[in-house]
Amino acid sequence: MYYSYHSSRMAKSEQRGENYWNWALDWENIPMSPVWDSETGFGGNGNKSDPRSIFNGYCVADGPFAGLELRYLDKKYHPHCLAHGFEAPEVLARLGPKVGPTAVEELLHLSDYESFNLHLERGSHSGIPLSIRGDFTLFTAPNDPVFFLHHAQVDRLWWTWQHDDPRQRQTEYPGKAAHDSTKDASLADLVPMGGLAPDIAVKEIMSTESDLLCYRY
Repeated sequence: MYYSYHSSRMAKSEQRGENYWNWALDWENIPMSPVWDSETGFGGNGNKSDPRSIFNGYCVADGPFAGLELRYLDKKYHPHCLAHGFEAPEVLARLGPKVGPTAVEELLHLSDYESFNLHLERGSHSGIPLSIRGDFTLFTAPNDPVFFLHHAQVDRLWWTWQHDDPRQRQTEYPGKAAHDSTKDASLADLVPMGGLAPDIAVKEIMSTESDLLCYRY
């Protein structure tokens, strides 16, 4: 359900403008990606001299979101600044290959959804938050504007994988209906939208080019 839910959220948040961060181009040095540029990007690392720390991140000190004040942290009301805390070089050296071109190529050559899902979740989907830390590691990760560029890339990879065999992969929906459920998943299952929009049947959002979503990469 994750990727279909994800597509529905991306369509609503991006309003048909599918912008994404192709981190496979930056895997060798994530902190030097143009996405963090202070003038043309979203602002870079947190200022470690600032005493305020959010999950190994510090207040972003440059760019358009420097000093951005946020209201919630994970599931609690906790006013704080937008925080980044780029990992140490030796850790980034281990995380970088998770989002590199070799990892992406391996992902797109997997033949079934279960394998695709596990590879993506254990690799690039988690590799970026672990590299950036701060707000990006929490339930409230959408506090960070780069969250949407990262997940648009995740969405794009799913779209690319599906289009290698659309007849099969746009209806492939295995597993259980929900966490800890004994019921098998079905394309008729409803995706709860948490009050942000009416709940949606999975079959309506398995393809980004459906009448409901209507976008492509």
